[in-house]
Amino acid sequence: MNQRLFKKCHTLKVDSIEIHSYLQESFFHCLGEALCVDEKKAFEKISVWSAMLLNRATQFDALPEIPLFPDHLYRSVLFTFMEEEINHNHIPPAHLIQIVKRADCLIHYASTFFVPSHFELLHDSPDEESKITLGELCDLMGALKEATILTITDKDDNIKYANDKFCQITKYSSEELIGQNHAQLLSSSFHNDIFFRDIRAAIKGGRVWKGDICNKAKDGSIYWVDTTIVPFLDSKGETYQHIAIQHDITEQKNTENMLHKTEQLSMVGELAAGIAHEIRNPLTTIRGFVQILDSFTGDRRFQYSKVILDEIDRINFIVSEFMVFAKPHTVHFSVCNMIAILKSVSHLMEPEAALKNVKITHDFSNCDIVIYGEKNQLTQVFMNMIKNSIDALPDGGQIKLSIKLRDNEALVTIQDNGLGMTEEQVNKIGEPFYTTKAGGNGLGLMVSYKIIDNHHGRIMVESELNKGTTFLISFPLLK
Repeated sequence: MNQRLFKKCHTLKVDSIEIHSYLQESFFHCLGEALCVDEKKAFEKISVWSAMLLNRATQFDALPEIPLFPDHLYRSVLFTFMEEEINHNHIPPAHLIQIVKRADCLIHYASTFFVPSHFELLHDSPDEESKITLGELCDLMGALKEATILTITDKDDNIKYANDKFCQITKYSSEELIGQNHAQLLSSSFHNDIFFRDIRAAIKGGRVWKGDICNKAKDGSIYWVDTTIVPFLDSKGETYQHIAIQHDITEQKNTENMLHKTEQLSMVGELAAGIAHEIRNPLTTIRGFVQILDSFTGDRRFQYSKVILDEIDRINFIVSEFMVFAKPHTVHFSVCNMIAILKSVSHLMEPEAALKNVKITHDFSNCDIVIYGEKNQLTQVFMNMIKNSIDALPDGGQIKLSIKLRDNEALVTIQDNGLGMTEEQVNKIGEPFYTTKAGGNGLGLMVSYKIIDNHHGRIMVESELNKGTTFLISFPLLK
């Protein structure tokens, strides 16, 4: 883009008695560098030019000979250039505001450094080209106001400006909004502190943040907005305000929720059918033994009583697992040390593994790997995974546990060299009542999948028949 912008200034022939050719070429090269490479270097170069020009004026006592800096011409070139860039798909329209923000800051900085009085001259007697550029800027702002929900807030997230669409969706007047803290005023309590902490960190770091936010209007109604927050930085690179461009997606979210509820009802139907089947078997056994129990005495009667109790326990287990899935108990997320949890689970499972001639090994990092989660649920997931691996090793074998950092995730690997599975079996893992184990019911993995999903995690399964299975579970790191 740097070279295309530099070439553009020659194509448009922005030659003027106001601009010396060397300054024109240097500035457009500097502007391209600021947009593409290093904004800080561009500011430094302008400072050097200013010092050189001031020195020249002092030596020759001829201020009129200093090359004036007509910022309206540069803005005109920039707008024409950006229009062509968008038409040729060189830059997406979504980046327009960010480019204008950075370029305008540089142009203003340069014009202020070179000849402040020239700024006043342009405002007092704007030429036709200056009027056109100002009109384009007004059109751009007008389009944003009409097409989007727009707010401008200061570095402390206090509202400085809100357009009509923002007032309409929040049910607040402009007077009620100005000066109020954006997040506190509209909080719906849907998002946790981590969510807002990530937004603040992005803004403070000068990064654009994008995502969906659930807010509460003045009348208590809930609405969703697709949000892009663009921070504005001063010459020191510090955020002094930010602009939020939003679109109402409440209807879309409501539709998604309806579909989700429909899917849940469908799954409940499947679960109910599975529960009925799973419970009917032990109930049939219990009924049969109760009918013949009176005809037995002594040890035999005690033996059948134990079978009945075992079947009742089996029913209780199925119902308990179903309740965890259908109506999870309240959980309290906190900072979790993943290595500590895995070490604890490994220690707990070692006796059962040893009885079946299975060795559990692990490869853990020396540094702490922490996520935001619920310790007991994570322990339940890993115990269930390791137990499945032990069951897949009827003749003994090895289970390897490892955890490592990958991008912004904690990646847990549980690998065995057991029976393995076919591709069809792998694709069905996590479905209600699907299991590859004799006497199993598949509820353990189904619950584990739900817990992982509640932790915003992902799970992948790799398996090869007669060679073993690997579970890869990733969780977002605590930021």
